[in-house]
Amino acid sequence: MLIIRSPFMRQPEREYIFKVIFEEFLGIPYKVEFENRVDIEVVNEQSSGTKLIISDIFLRTNELQWLQKSSLPKSPLSTFAHRLFGMVPVIFGEKNSGGTYFEKEPQAIYCGLDIFGSAFFMLTRYEECVITERDQRNRFLARYSIAYQENFLDRPIVNEYIEILWELLMDLWPKELHRRPREFRFLLSHDVDWPFYVVGKTTLQMLKEITADVIKRGSYHSAYKKLKTLWKTRGGNLSEDIFNTFHWIMEQSEKAGIRSAFYFITQETAPGLDGNYSMKDTEIKRLLNEIHNRGHEIGLHPSYHTYKEPDRIKQQFDILLDTARANQIKQSIWGGRQHYLRWDASETWQYWEDAGLDYDSTLSYSDLPGFRCGVCYEYSVFNLLTRKQLRLKERPLIVMEQTVIFASGLGLKGREACEEIEHYYNQCRRFNGDFTLLWHNSQLVKEEEVSLYQDCIGLLQTN
Repeated sequence: MLIIRSPFMRQPEREYIFKVIFEEFLGIPYKVEFENRVDIEVVNEQSSGTKLIISDIFLRTNELQWLQKSSLPKSPLSTFAHRLFGMVPVIFGEKNSGGTYFEKEPQAIYCGLDIFGSAFFMLTRYEECVITERDQRNRFLARYSIAYQENFLDRPIVNEYIEILWELLMDLWPKELHRRPREFRFLLSHDVDWPFYVVGKTTLQMLKEITADVIKRGSYHSAYKKLKTLWKTRGGNLSEDIFNTFHWIMEQSEKAGIRSAFYFITQETAPGLDGNYSMKDTEIKRLLNEIHNRGHEIGLHPSYHTYKEPDRIKQQFDILLDTARANQIKQSIWGGRQHYLRWDASETWQYWEDAGLDYDSTLSYSDLPGFRCGVCYEYSVFNLLTRKQLRLKERPLIVMEQTVIFASGLGLKGREACEEIEHYYNQCRRFNGDFTLLWHNSQLVKEEEVSLYQDCIGLLQTN
């Protein structure tokens, strides 16, 4: 068993990050001893005389500076070279007297990288409680983040830190320590914003949109499919609706041996933004039953005005549970994602916890793909205000298709779009992590969207 000798300051924060890294990520037995010290010492009960000393900087931040801008990492970040990861950015750390971040002696290794404080900073989304900039939908964007500004949003920096920690531990105790094996997961989810194209639209509105597809966007295939939908659904037969791609999505997932998760909006809070359906609709009930009967997952997609309103999140989850019970649908785990990725670091996790949900998968940016939390592992979350670990898990969202293909994001098409998504897939696979992909059912109208989606699923067959 490892013994971690840690400074007294911020014990709840330290207990949390030690648990996540050693128990959840590595699966190594450990115990913590709090002492009057300025660094973190790791020793092995079974092997006396050797130790690992790790810098402790961030979690020793003065109380008056905590959650203040003065506590944020100072740009530009320092870096060091690593044989596997290239130049590794140092979010928090200090060099030794020799000007390097690592120093080895016969009985000790000194690590100047503040592994635990830097990981805590990323996993808790600390900077989002400090930086006040937001977009027009009150979202924290990628460009506000230290990861974007220091050019490491496209790599899971916390995973890299964990591997560096493991290398140091193995250097000291190669025979005594055994890491719990992990398996790569492809986690595919679908936010059900608009299950049907024709519902809530007049014929005139649809004809205007079809005309705009041809004249403004030059999207003849999309215009044809919408016109075909308009004709085939005129009697109320929604099975031919172009957004009703659920059967096809499940078919693709089943062929690839993966399970899709479908997140539903159960209550409207913003007309025009919160979809065009009710959980009482016959078609929605039929869809829920099909999803469940085919072995896929049902989840919650709290509506636009919920991310700072705990009562609404609870009410909307209760609606989902009541609908599931009425249709004899049972699941052991319930999760989902906030609509429009609207999320607040100081509040929303706590509201999900209080509502009784098991996991959240909101945390990617609305403008760019990448590792918002710096990690591709699911992990327990921490409330920075109450200073308590929650039962709730975060399942970081790595790629949302719209951030890759929309002009408001990267605006990539064809092979470039596929390569961008494949980059994140490979990063997650490298660490035996979770590649979490969001693809909306309504984003499978154009031929290039269908082709790109199939390429993404096909990554499983080629790797």
